[in-house]
Amino acid sequence: MSLRKGWKLTLMAGMTLAGTGSQVLAQKPGALGPDVLGASRVNAVPVNYNTDQGAFPGGASPGTAMPGVPMDPSLGMDPSAGYPGPYGPAGAYGPEGMDPAMMGGPQPCPECGGPCNGCGGSHCDVFGRSALGLASHIRGCLSSVPFSLRPYGEGGIATQRWFDVSFDVIGLQRTTGADTFNTSSIGINTGNFVLGTNSVPINDLNAGFQTQLNIAVGPGSNLEVLYFGLDDWEQTATVNRPAPGDLYSFISNFGLVPPGGFDDSDRSLQHSLSYQSELHNGELSFRRRWAEPYGFFQGSFLTGVRYLDLDERSTFRAVGLNNNGASNNGARFFDYTVNTTNSLVGWQVGGDLWYNWIPGVKLGCELKTGIYNNRAQQHSRIFANSLPGLGVPEINESLLGNTHAYVTQLSPQVVYRISYSVALRASYQVIWVDNVALAANNFNSTPPALFFGNGRVPTLSNKSDIVYNGFTVGAELTW
Repeated sequence: MSLRKGWKLTLMAGMTLAGTGSQVLAQKPGALGPDVLGASRVNAVPVNYNTDQGAFPGGASPGTAMPGVPMDPSLGMDPSAGYPGPYGPAGAYGPEGMDPAMMGGPQPCPECGGPCNGCGGSHCDVFGRSALGLASHIRGCLSSVPFSLRPYGEGGIATQRWFDVSFDVIGLQRTTGADTFNTSSIGINTGNFVLGTNSVPINDLNAGFQTQLNIAVGPGSNLEVLYFGLDDWEQTATVNRPAPGDLYSFISNFGLVPPGGFDDSDRSLQHSLSYQSELHNGELSFRRRWAEPYGFFQGSFLTGVRYLDLDERSTFRAVGLNNNGASNNGARFFDYTVNTTNSLVGWQVGGDLWYNWIPGVKLGCELKTGIYNNRAQQHSRIFANSLPGLGVPEINESLLGNTHAYVTQLSPQVVYRISYSVALRASYQVIWVDNVALAANNFNSTPPALFFGNGRVPTLSNKSDIVYNGFTVGAELTW
């Protein structure tokens, strides 16, 4: 409405000044008709890029005078020299009438449009390149993507980060865990260790599941419930030695105590070690969001309760010849299983920062950290061939301890929105957990009293740290 009033006022003013001999352009926006511009008009000539006519307006070539187009002496060129402006010999691009960028000359600054040395070059490298040029190139590539695959940019570049629920596939591996603990050697006190916790490294990438629910509780504020888990690592290693059997175990200090080892755990034909670990995580947090006024960045702060459960199990098993050579007595065996549980409950704080790259695409990073109480417990079970004869079916030991623990999580992320309701996201996760009890660090090498007659005291090692890292891929849903 204001635009329409504007050209009418211009027309009325022109009619008032008509008696003075002045010429006024009273027109609707975009109207360039001769009835408006008058006899001395400069016609707008459409650009024609056909090869027969050349790359100049109306098919003109450099040095060709255009009929009906007045020459302006201020352009610094002879009217007979050709078409005015950048196409002529004395045009804006120099005597050749070409853009220096087209001739391999210095590129204009992608940020300010002028030469890089003209603006100080603060945003350009020594080659005149700018990160904004790379962003423009990527945006150009996205424009060539089929429309159905382009990011959904309705709402502009600074749309608020939000979703109602998300589902992800998460894959994690352990890069730091238990210390090396040797369980088997060939020969007595030879140092030729052939089996230990380094033989069962649970560092494979294992898949799990993650989901998150957001509940709005006010402007820019929400409660979020997050769970991930079902990651289960498991490895087994076995060493076989044919008769007469020369595998010795840690329970006898590799054949030294007592001399020659025990019947059940030493002079064995086979030793095996298995390791299993499982991780579950749950969080309830309050998140407060913010956005800076220029649309480049947005982020949030959070605080809340986190529960992390880490359960591990490791079993050492020895198999030997028949007990003392007696027939029908079965093979000698020794099973030692260690179970550890870690229940971490505590308060965490954190936040995220997002860069609004282009409409529909955001790049961000989230950091969370907290201090927790770890209710750690180890439970050991020993079952051996000789125990029933001693009147003991099995040996069970357990110990419980509480200690403080720490959890820190860092996750760079990218979100690609494909519609109003659906966005795809991917992230890289690093989770560091300190002061936990791991199964491999809770084997007790002191022989049970029934084996050697000395005192054996249950122990708990809950000062280990562990690092997980991996990727998540999933979708965010909004309604």
